Amino acid sequence: MATVELLDKAIALVDSLIAGSKPTAPAAGTATACAPTSSAVASAVPVATAGATSPAAPKPAKKPKEPKQAAPAAAASAPAPAASEDEALFNRVLIKVARIAVVEQLANSEKLYKLQIDLGAGETRQVCAGLRQYLTVEQLSGALVCVVANLKPAKLAGEASEAMVLAAEVAAGDSLLVRTLIPPAGAAPGDVVFLEGGGPSPAPDKVLKSDHWKKIGAGLRVAAGRATFNGRPLVTAAGPVTLPPEIVDGCEIH
Repeated sequence: MATVELLDKAIALVDSLIAGSKPTAPAAGTATACAPTSSAVASAVPVATAGATSPAAPKPAKKPKEPKQAAPAAAASAPAPAASEDEALFNRVLIKVARIAVVEQLANSEKLYKLQIDLGAGETRQVCAGLRQYLTVEQLSGALVCVVANLKPAKLAGEASEAMVLAAEVAAGDSLLVRTLIPPAGAAPGDVVFLEGGGPSPAPDKVLKSDHWKKIGAGLRVAAGRATFNGRPLVTAAGPVTLPPEIVDGCEIH
């Protein structure tokens, strides 16, 4: 019997514990917070139905096309090659065609003539030229010659000399044969002498230094009957500058 009593007591204890664990009904008027039911949660989330398609993902924006670059402009004409060293040197000197208007013999010099030359455009100059022993007054009067027009003025035998007449010489026995340069037919006083293949210097020296003239003078020679500088013929717009046939190739010009 003791065992039965113990079991009854144990059952009674369990019943009392179960009864104590039941929740008490809330008092009227008391608000209670509650979590949403599963049906409420489900209704907040859209449900995919059979056969429905999900919206397509947005296509990436197209990259704007870069504007086409304009076709490169036609290449500009290549710059003209720089003048050669010879041409750059020669461009320092100003050689012009001149007409000898007056020839006078100087009383105090056996070598010099005093010339009045016409350089065109109303310009005249006085020149003392050491040609008296080689050319007559008649040979020079009215002749067209070539003169260096930008040398520093000098005084010779007490007379002003404002240019230099160019001439070539060749040995003739015990003496020298001297002849002035001959401008081309059609040349006129004031015409500029330049190198063949080039043009008149755009900016000759205002006053040519003696060192530069020496270098230029060293290159002046006769070749094939023509005046040349380091092998390049001297010309005007009317044609080549020449010498008479008695002046042979290789003769110096000064």
